[in-house]
Amino acid sequence: MNVQKLPPTWFRAGVIAVLTFGLAAPALPDTLADTLKRAYQLSPRLDASRANLRALDEGVAQARAGRRPTIIASANAQQSASITDDLGSDVIDNTTITGQITAELTLYDGGQTRSAIEASQAVVAAGRANLKSVEQTLFLDAVTAYVDIRRDQAFVSLGRSNVEVLQQQVQAANDRFELGEVTRTDVSLAEARLAAAQSQLVSFIGQLNISNEVFEAVVGVPPRSLAPPPPLPQLPGTVTGAEAIAMQENPAMIAARFNEVAAQFNVERARGAKRLSVTADLTGSIRNQDVGSPTVGPRATTSSLQAGVTASYPLYTGGSLESAVREAQASLAEQRFNVQDTARGVKQQTATAWATLEIARAQIVANREQVRAARIAFEGVREEATLGARTTLDVLDLEQDLRDAQVELASSVRDEYVAAYSLLSAMGLLTLEKLNLGIPAYDPDLYYSKVQDGPFFTVRGRKLDALIEKLGR
Repeated sequence: MNVQKLPPTWFRAGVIAVLTFGLAAPALPDTLADTLKRAYQLSPRLDASRANLRALDEGVAQARAGRRPTIIASANAQQSASITDDLGSDVIDNTTITGQITAELTLYDGGQTRSAIEASQAVVAAGRANLKSVEQTLFLDAVTAYVDIRRDQAFVSLGRSNVEVLQQQVQAANDRFELGEVTRTDVSLAEARLAAAQSQLVSFIGQLNISNEVFEAVVGVPPRSLAPPPPLPQLPGTVTGAEAIAMQENPAMIAARFNEVAAQFNVERARGAKRLSVTADLTGSIRNQDVGSPTVGPRATTSSLQAGVTASYPLYTGGSLESAVREAQASLAEQRFNVQDTARGVKQQTATAWATLEIARAQIVANREQVRAARIAFEGVREEATLGARTTLDVLDLEQDLRDAQVELASSVRDEYVAAYSLLSAMGLLTLEKLNLGIPAYDPDLYYSKVQDGPFFTVRGRKLDALIEKLGR
C-alpha cells in the first residue's frame, strides 16, 4: 500500500503559523479616548504653554532673590610710570592690583520683596489655569475633529448609496423608456438627479479630506479607523447647576481671579517703594602695590574689611513713585473689571453650550422620526411607481427627502457631541484628570520646586539643566 509521507514537524508548524498569523487581523479602530491621549502627548500647543509656565515660575525665584544676599567680586589692575628728576635717571614703575568682594543684604524694604513674591506666585497660579484652558481647548478641538470625521464618513456612505440607487433608477428608466412605459423626460429627470448626486458625493469626499487634515493638525497623527464615540459623559441636570460649576472651575475665571490678586500685591509693592529701606553691607578688599625704582623700594600689601548698615528714605523723586502707585491701582481696577467680564463670558458660554445641546437632542429625535417616515414613504412610492401609479419624479423626490433626512440626522448626532463637550469645557471639567484617560499628567510642580532655591553651580543645578532639556524637548 502506498502511504503518503507526512511533512516534517517544522514544516507543519510553519503552515499553522502562517494560517494563524499570516493573515494580519485588521487593526482595532481608534477610540475617542485614544485620540485624546495622542492629542495630549503630541501637542506642540501644550508644550508651548508649559514652557511659558516655566518662564513664569522663574519670576518667583527672581522675587525671592530679594531676601538673599548679593555678593559681587571685582578686581582692578593699574600700571603707571613717572620720572623723578630732569635727567630721567630715576624712573618709578608703579603697579597696583586691587581685589574686592562686596556682600549686601536687604534688611527691610517696606514690604516690596514680600509683595513681589506674592504677586509672582499669583501670576504662576494664573499661568497654571491658562495651561488648563489650553488643555481644554485642545481636547475640545480633538473631540470636534473626531466626530467631524465620523459625520463626514456617514455623508460619504450616504452619498455613495444614493449614487448607486440613482444609477439603478436611471437604468430602470431607460429600460421602461425602451418599452414605451415612460417618456424621455423621465429618463432625463433620473439622469439629472444622478449627476447632482455624483457632484454632492464629490463634495462629501472633499469635506472628509479636509476633516482628515484638521484631525492630523490637532491630534498629531493622521486618522485611522475611528470607532463609534462612547456614550456622552454625565452632565448637570439644569443650566443653573452648570453655571455654578463654571463659576468655580472654569480656568478662565480662575486665571482672572489670580491676576486680580497679583495686581493687589503689585499695588502694595509700589507703595513699599515709598517707605524706609535698610540694607547691610560687608566689603573686603586687598591691595597690592609694587614700585620699581632705584631709590624707592616695593610697598607692602594692604587689606581691609568694612561693614555697615544703610537706611534710606525717599523724600522726593520727582513724582515717579506716586505715579507708579497710581499705575498699579489702575491695573488693579482693570483686573477687577476683567473678572466681571470673564464671569459674564463664562456664563454666556455655558448657557450657549447648554442651549445648543438641547437643540441637538431635540433635532436627533425629530430627525430619527423623519428618517423613519421618509423611508416608509420612499419604499411605498417606489412600489407604486412599478405599478404605474406614481411618476419617476415622485420617486426621485422622496428618495431625495430620505437622503436629506439621513444627512440631517448624522449632523445632529455630531452637534450633540460637540455641544456636550463644549459644556464640559465651559464648566472647566474637560481636563485630563476629569476624563480619566489613564496617562500621566504634566506636573507643573516638578519644575517649580526645582527653581525656588536658586540653584547655582551645584549638583542640583546640573539636574535642573537636565530637567529643562527634557521638558523643552
